[in-house]
Amino acid sequence: MTAAETLQPAIIYLGAGLAAALASRAVRLSPIVGYLVAGLVIGPSGFGLVQNSETARFLAELGVVFLLFDIGLHFSLRELSTRRDDMIGLAPLQIVLCGGAFALLGLAFGFPWPIATLVGVALALSSTAVVGRILADRNQPACPIGRSATAVLVAQDVVAIFLLTFAASFGGDPNAMAGEALIIVGKGALALVIAIIAGRFVVRPLFQSLAATNNRETFTVVALFIVLAASAATARADLSLTLGAFLAGMAVSDTPYRHVVQNEIKPFAGLLLGLFFMGVGMGVNLPAMAAIWPAVLATALVILIVKAAVVFAAARLNGWSVPGATQLAFLLSQGSEFALVVVGIVSIALAMPGNWAGVITAAVAVTLIVAPIWTSLGLHLAKLLAERAKGAQPDAEEVAEEHPVLIFGMTEEGCLAADALRDHDIAYLGIDSDPERFVAAVSNGYDVVFGDARDDHLMKSVGISDTKAIVLGTRGLGAASAFLARGPGAARSPCFVAVTSLAERMQLSTQGFRAHMAHAEPKGLELATDLLQQLGIEQDKIATWVRDQSERRGLLDKAPAPEPEAA
Repeated sequence: MTAAETLQPAIIYLGAGLAAALASRAVRLSPIVGYLVAGLVIGPSGFGLVQNSETARFLAELGVVFLLFDIGLHFSLRELSTRRDDMIGLAPLQIVLCGGAFALLGLAFGFPWPIATLVGVALALSSTAVVGRILADRNQPACPIGRSATAVLVAQDVVAIFLLTFAASFGGDPNAMAGEALIIVGKGALALVIAIIAGRFVVRPLFQSLAATNNRETFTVVALFIVLAASAATARADLSLTLGAFLAGMAVSDTPYRHVVQNEIKPFAGLLLGLFFMGVGMGVNLPAMAAIWPAVLATALVILIVKAAVVFAAARLNGWSVPGATQLAFLLSQGSEFALVVVGIVSIALAMPGNWAGVITAAVAVTLIVAPIWTSLGLHLAKLLAERAKGAQPDAEEVAEEHPVLIFGMTEEGCLAADALRDHDIAYLGIDSDPERFVAAVSNGYDVVFGDARDDHLMKSVGISDTKAIVLGTRGLGAASAFLARGPGAARSPCFVAVTSLAERMQLSTQGFRAHMAHAEPKGLELATDLLQQLGIEQDKIATWVRDQSERRGLLDKAPAPEPEAA
């Protein structure tokens, strides 16, 4: 074989991947969908330009390895403490209920119970890549919906690590599954302990030494070495490559260098993950699918509806409002890339009756394709439900006791203040008289009632005279003056307001307001940090929160953390 013939498959892969990425961006679909379609086009069921090969399968597996490394970079033990309500409450409940529902459906269709359980849990997981893209497109990563969805996805990804490890170790005998599971859990726990120790005593000192050389290329080389060495080590221990990659990412996540490593690894991860999804597309047998397309569409619809119903129930049990639970349910109801991996494992596919492996693979691909449209439907439904909530007013005693901070106007500044309070376990209540802002805030999971500060009955109901702090989200002198017109009782608590000019700030400061101009991104960051400081939050916790906000919005290193202004 000549050099040109050897390079030909790689050229076709890269060319098809590039075309898929550009086309999916042009039509505002997830790149995953584009890669799946590209694999169909160039694979045996399409034009037959590339055949499945051992090299292609290995590169595809490396794509999953780097995906799990990136997930590990976003996971830390601190994450468990700051997102405990979602990661220890909502996420496990969703996984158990969804996994149980799909496992029962599998048993009803003749699956052996171990396979039904394995596939059920795989279908309970959602797509990190798709949901992340949707949240970014809607500018929702930092709102309650975005934060809870991200926390659930991180918890799902942790489950997926052990799921993939177990699935890869499954030898085709369903009765051996229980014993295999115990051995794998034991090995996984030992690997986790080793990763934590290595992160503190090996990885951190190593990166500190590299930082002293001021050579960014060394970060790339060392990061590649760490992820590949850790993956090889877990594979040698009869665990999966992906578990080692995740643990390597987790070891790096607790160092100050994880953002540099993430940026250096990103090109490799994106390219190889694209090859993985193209490989999945190449593996789809179109002639066979043509005969069972009704089953594929029906299965896809069942996945979407069952997951939406179960996530909605889990969110309601965890205290979410009906509109917020609705949007979250539609957002997390598509299938996962991990389901494609699990069902694609030969031993798992052979243990499934009939052609269910192909049906489930195609159905999950369909859910990924329709995910943007499906989540838009959920958002529209959530807004309709929020419209119906405009007339509800809170109970006076309950609000006064449980919401010590009131936020008037759920603008960008008001929502950021609510984010700051929620992240530090301080209860708040938003009040907004703008119908569009109210509906958007309720749909995104904020605790908001519809009303006007000029409504004396509403102000008495929310206990304005007993609050610890008041935030005026609507900018400017006009909003502050209108609030002062309510009388002396209105400004009894510290009152924070966003202003548009230095003159407004000086004038309102003389009237007792803690006024802040927006110098940093996101808008209202100065106001939020001052609010936290006045409520007694420690400065190091505030600094950590500011950094987290910048990371969520992709603003890290673009703007310095603000110091709270003196009023």
